Amino acid sequence: MAIAAAIILLLLSGWVNDHPWGWVLILSLGLGYWYWRRSPAPPTNAALAQPTLHPQLLEKQLADTRILLQELPADRQASLQETHNRLQQRLDQSMVEVCVLGQSAHALKQVYYVVATLHLDGCTLQQQTLATVPQADLVLLTVTGALTASEFEMLRVLQAGHYHVLVVWCSDMAQERDRVALHLHQQLQQLQVKPDQVIAFTINNPQSLTSPLLHCLTQERANLVLAGTYRRAQQLHQQAQAALNQYRREGATLIIERYQWLAAAATAVNPLPLLDLVMAGGLLVRLTWDLGQIYQRSFRLADAEPLAKELLRLMVQLGAVELGTQSLGQWLKGNSLTYLAGSCLQGATAAYVLRLSGFSLIHYFETVPQAKSLPLVARLQQSLQWAQQQVGRSPLQTLGDSLGLPSA
Repeated sequence: MAIAAAIILLLLSGWVNDHPWGWVLILSLGLGYWYWRRSPAPPTNAALAQPTLHPQLLEKQLADTRILLQELPADRQASLQETHNRLQQRLDQSMVEVCVLGQSAHALKQVYYVVATLHLDGCTLQQQTLATVPQADLVLLTVTGALTASEFEMLRVLQAGHYHVLVVWCSDMAQERDRVALHLHQQLQQLQVKPDQVIAFTINNPQSLTSPLLHCLTQERANLVLAGTYRRAQQLHQQAQAALNQYRREGATLIIERYQWLAAAATAVNPLPLLDLVMAGGLLVRLTWDLGQIYQRSFRLADAEPLAKELLRLMVQLGAVELGTQSLGQWLKGNSLTYLAGSCLQGATAAYVLRLSGFSLIHYFETVPQAKSLPLVARLQQSLQWAQQQVGRSPLQTLGDSLGLPSA
C-alpha cells in the first residue's frame, strides 16, 4: 500500500512532469509492487508441520516390509517375521515403553525412582545413558541445568526421529536458578521444544513430575504407541531391505563369476579388441539383464543394451578401463613367443571388466528406486565409482603402470 500511495503522490505533485526520468521511476515502482503482490507468502508453522500419523500409514509400512520378507528364504526371514508379527499386535496391546534418559547418574536415579513408585499400568520402564538412542515410546530426558553438547545432540536426534520427549529439569539449586533457567529456555527454544514438554522437577516435590507424566500417558497413549510402533516398523523395513540386499548380492555374485569365466575364455582365443568382444558377444548385455531379474527390474533384454553400453562408455571415460594399456595385450598376442602371456593378460582384463560392471550394476539396482524408465547417468556413474573402490585396478592397468606405459 505504501508503494501505491507514493506513486499517487508523485503524480499529483507534478514532480513526474518536471523530471525527464520520472516516468521510468513510476514504472519501476509499479512493476515492483506488482511482483511483490504476486510473490508467494512465506510458509507458516502449519505448513512446516509434520503430517499427522495415521494407522493406515503404519499398515502400509508393514505391508511393504512383508513384501520384502516374502523374497527371503525361510531361514533368513524367521527372526524378522517374528518382529513383524509383534508390531502388528502392538497397537491392540497399547503398552507404552517409557525410558528415563540422561547424562547425570544422580538425576537419572531420582527421576527413575519417582516414576517407578507410580506403578504405571500398561507401561514398561527403563533407564539409559546417552550412549545410544533409546527404543521407547516416551523419553524423559533428564538435565541438571543448561544443556551440554551431548544432551543437545541427543535431543536433536530424538526430535529428528519424532520421539515424544519430556525434558525433566532436575535442580535443587537456589542460587543462579533464574540465570540457568533462562539459558535452558533459550536452548530449548532453539530446538523448538514446546513449553508443555519441559518439567521443572525437585525431589522434594515429586508431584511436579508425576502430574504432567500421568496427564501425558492418559491423553497421548494412543499416539505414543502409534508413533513408537511406526518408528520400529521403519527400522524393521531397513533391516529387511539390508537382509534382502545381502541375499541378492550372494546370488548376483555367482552370476558375475560365471560371466567372468566366459569373458576370460572368449577373449583369450579371440583376435577382437577387448571392449569390442565384450559388447559383440553380448556378455555385458546379458549380465545386465540377468542381474536385473534378481533385483526384479521389469525391463526386456533389449532395454538392457543401452544401459550396458552407457556403463561401458563410463568405464572408459572415468579411466576404469584404459585403452592405452590394452594395446599391450594385443601386442603380446601378436607375437608367437608371447601369445600365451597376451591371451592370459587379456582374459584376466576381460574378467575384470565383467566383475567391475557387475558390482556397478549391483550398487545401481540397490540404490535406484524401481521405475520403468532407465535411471540417470549420474546414478550409474556413482555406482561405477563405488564399484572401483571394491574391485580395484585392472590387471592391464597394473602391468602398464609397472612398465611405465601411458594410460591414455
